[in-house]
Amino acid sequence: MVPASLLAANTNVYAAPMTETGQGDPEPAKPNTTELAPIAAVERVVVLDVVRAFALYGVLLANTVPWFSAIAFMPRDVALAQTDTVDKVFLFLLGLFVDGKAMALLTMLFGLGFSVQLERAEARGRSVVPLHVRRLAAMALIGVSHVLLLWWGDVLWSYAIAGFGLLLFRRVRGWKLLAWGLFLTVVPAFICSIPPIFKALRAYTPAPPDFMAFRADVYAAILGHDRRLLTVLHVKQAIYHVGFIWIWYFVWLVGRFLVGAWAGTTRIFQEAEARLPFFRKLLGWGLGLGLLGSAIHPVRMLLHRRGVVIPELVGLALGPVAELGVMLLAAGYAAAVVLLMQRPAWRRALSLFAPVGRMPLSTYLGQSLLSTFVFYGWGLGLAGRIHVWWTLPITLGIFTLQVLFAHAWLARFRFGPMEWVWRAMTYGRLQPNRLPARQEELA
Repeated sequence: MVPASLLAANTNVYAAPMTETGQGDPEPAKPNTTELAPIAAVERVVVLDVVRAFALYGVLLANTVPWFSAIAFMPRDVALAQTDTVDKVFLFLLGLFVDGKAMALLTMLFGLGFSVQLERAEARGRSVVPLHVRRLAAMALIGVSHVLLLWWGDVLWSYAIAGFGLLLFRRVRGWKLLAWGLFLTVVPAFICSIPPIFKALRAYTPAPPDFMAFRADVYAAILGHDRRLLTVLHVKQAIYHVGFIWIWYFVWLVGRFLVGAWAGTTRIFQEAEARLPFFRKLLGWGLGLGLLGSAIHPVRMLLHRRGVVIPELVGLALGPVAELGVMLLAAGYAAAVVLLMQRPAWRRALSLFAPVGRMPLSTYLGQSLLSTFVFYGWGLGLAGRIHVWWTLPITLGIFTLQVLFAHAWLARFRFGPMEWVWRAMTYGRLQPNRLPARQEELA
């Protein structure tokens, strides 16, 4: 159901990071508040919620194809034998428009959220460090629990580790912040991909003694009912997966975070209505150049399937171009949402997805729960039994359920269920969550 070249690709291996981007107060919630905000400020938050919601769906789709559906762990000859033309077209379009772009949006939103917290802390004359450290510690604990209970592909724990790197740049502002972000995003990964360096670093990357045998064991555990064995293999897979790229991965994450922090400190989203010309240019350049850069990996895989060998140096040079293309296309998507939200009809339609973006942690963990139920042996057991393109209607169904749940939940509560848990862990005490009766009626 999937070409062999996809099984070796690393373009869609990470799930969504969970962030708060300017929603709510960074202090513990108070049951009574008289703080008011102009309508325009609320709409700007809705824009970010909508961007985040669509990014969460993109991550769900990108993760379902190789990982939740277990295609990446299937015997390669079986996967190839089950691949048809529709699957190949779907995979190409997925690589061009989705893979990596959703993750790029969410990592940048994580950095933007940090910049908002930093700004509010400075306005109150307080340090952002204690709050940030507590939030990251709580995130790491939730991430480890996610690996143990649901799915190996969690990124919360790794985002928590990389999140400490943001503290090193909390005094940096303006274009220096953007320059650092782009440098850390592109350069370390490029250096580590240089063949002699890559070969030397392999000695420091954990790997199973027999990769093919380990992959077969994971596939069998996904289809089986031995929960303990599945948990053990999930932990090993998480270690091997991140261990293979750890030398540049955490620095790369910090770079993505810093690009988002730059967007937050320059207030381009907070003042979106006054910067519409900027977003129009970003839409044009982001979609144009972004699609060119994002086409590199799908085209390379297509050529690989046809036996075309790309010179090693050419492939090395294309890596940074592809990375920048992914970020540009992701920025173009964000610009498209901002511009569409200026139109009343589009604002009403897109705002239907905002509740999912308001509770990203709950949405992310819920995706793991629903997806493993659909594909794993403990649930419906569809892993290895469907064509690749079937993941599109399946993920649309899962996401629709999540949109309905988010609307119902946030009509009664201030935070999503896992967001509430995260805040309680961060502040060391339970937070009020139930909306007053009048607000429930208006929700």
